[in-house]
Amino acid sequence: MKQYIPALCCAALVLGSCGKNRDLISHISDSTAVVYMPQASRSPASFTFNRDAATAQIVYGACYGGPHAPKGDIAVKFSTSPALVGHFNTENFTTYPLMPEGSYELEQTSAVIPSGKVNTAPFNITLHLDKLDGVGGYLLPVTVQTDAKVNEKLRTTFFLVKALYTVNPFQAYDRAAFKVLNFSSEEKTGEGLANGRAIYALDGNDDTFWSTEWKAAKPGPPHHVTIDMQAEKKIHGFTFTGRMVSGAVKTTGNPKDVILETSTDGVTWSYKENFVLENTRLNTFYLAYSQQARYFRFTINTSQGDIYLTHLAEINVF
Repeated sequence: MKQYIPALCCAALVLGSCGKNRDLISHISDSTAVVYMPQASRSPASFTFNRDAATAQIVYGACYGGPHAPKGDIAVKFSTSPALVGHFNTENFTTYPLMPEGSYELEQTSAVIPSGKVNTAPFNITLHLDKLDGVGGYLLPVTVQTDAKVNEKLRTTFFLVKALYTVNPFQAYDRAAFKVLNFSSEEKTGEGLANGRAIYALDGNDDTFWSTEWKAAKPGPPHHVTIDMQAEKKIHGFTFTGRMVSGAVKTTGNPKDVILETSTDGVTWSYKENFVLENTRLNTFYLAYSQQARYFRFTINTSQGDIYLTHLAEINVF
């Protein structure tokens, strides 16, 4: 289990801590004192984990800032605030989803800033990484409530959590029933009788490939290919096998900047995501958020080497 423990950096904000400073501020009223979450100073408070462990932890808590330490205990409560996700996304032009139920646990929902102290104890949010369905960010707003005065700008911490794969845990789907629905172009003759057509990106043979047209015409990007899986499946990601020449990856033509879209009916494309691929034999890339779909479409905006055509040996989906 990984644990991120940022310090509850509160003490510096209590100015009446020592020496001459105490004399200079002893007359200042505590009316300026506020309670706040130090983690809220980062918005969002971002954390990225690898899925090597099933769980991870991040720290939360509350602090007191003012001219003096509090003269009595300050009771505070912590709660998640799902309704604030929409507000955050609107303010920041983002589309992060709320962390799903069961993917997190707050260690405590109530605490005390003790008299004479400036912070609660640090507490852990335990994250269940296997409950996050994709490698994109999930938002968890945690809010502090108290009868004391609160710094409203630091009342809520927006924790943004991502969980990445170090190895691919998913099996590729059987493509026997897959069909090429449409494509921008294909090379029907220039690559030989059994090559060049879009269907060869689904044939299980790394030595054959789909190539956009180059003999009779030379259409430039964007290029696209649309696949019908014949049934709805949960899509976590894809692998692209690049075209090889004499055992080496071809230096030009393999996809570089691509857009993925998914659909359940082949008409409305409800999900869209951009990827930038390396020129390697095998590119494995994961959706930010897994999708239930029957159809997927790739649009290739640029190719390796920035040439007009594109080619691809295999497309697998998992």
